[in-house]
Amino acid sequence: MLIYDRVVPLNRETHRRLRIRTAQHNARFAASLNSVPVATIEFPAAANEYAIVFAKLANGDFLPAVLVGLRSQQNLYVDENARWRRGYVPAFLRQYPFVLAEDADTGTVTVCVDLAYDGLSEDEGEPLFGEDGGDTESLTRAVNFLQELHGEFKRTAAFAAKIKELDLLEEKVIRFGNPDQPQAELNGVYAVSEEKLMKLTDAQLPELFRTGVLGLIYTHLLSMRNLERLSELAQQAPATAAANAPQGDAAN
Repeated sequence: MLIYDRVVPLNRETHRRLRIRTAQHNARFAASLNSVPVATIEFPAAANEYAIVFAKLANGDFLPAVLVGLRSQQNLYVDENARWRRGYVPAFLRQYPFVLAEDADTGTVTVCVDLAYDGLSEDEGEPLFGEDGGDTESLTRAVNFLQELHGEFKRTAAFAAKIKELDLLEEKVIRFGNPDQPQAELNGVYAVSEEKLMKLTDAQLPELFRTGVLGLIYTHLLSMRNLERLSELAQQAPATAAANAPQGDAAN
């Protein structure tokens, strides 16, 4: 599950003494991601900083994501102190170490927590449960955020399904590096084809405009200009073993 390692259902008995130090002060858990899923509601804010692309899932579906690195296991937005450098932090990361797990058969959701997060302990941070066993205000806020984000990602899945249905996506190979040297490549990235977009019929466009799909597509296309910014960050980054790899994949 990308950033999750030891996910278990949150239990008010088993975890009654658990405390948390907020993950926003420690982004180490995201240091090896070169892309982060985003919901469509985040597009306007995310497009100011990142290139929004589409990642192809194992089942053939697509998911919008922002690029934060140009090589496998490289996140240019996590600094040497394991803090997020700048810009908008995607909600997918802000929910950590919590996540909602949905039962595919019943549709019921369960609040889970990643016990691998080093900000969890029984000694430091804010308690998750009160002395009476009830949720603390901190946990209530976290659960509300999870529920809102869960709904937004369902709407995002519907948007991505529409893009797929219209066959608007095409695979891109992003080349980067010093123009005077052999270019490295990032594979596994999909973007809306402007050529295919222009071939949509007059009968199709009104619905896409009315439902907001068209606006989201153009936000995605405009965000691609941020690839240049990402390339500049890559050139400024210190040399590491990961940075010496010849190519990467957006699914990492």
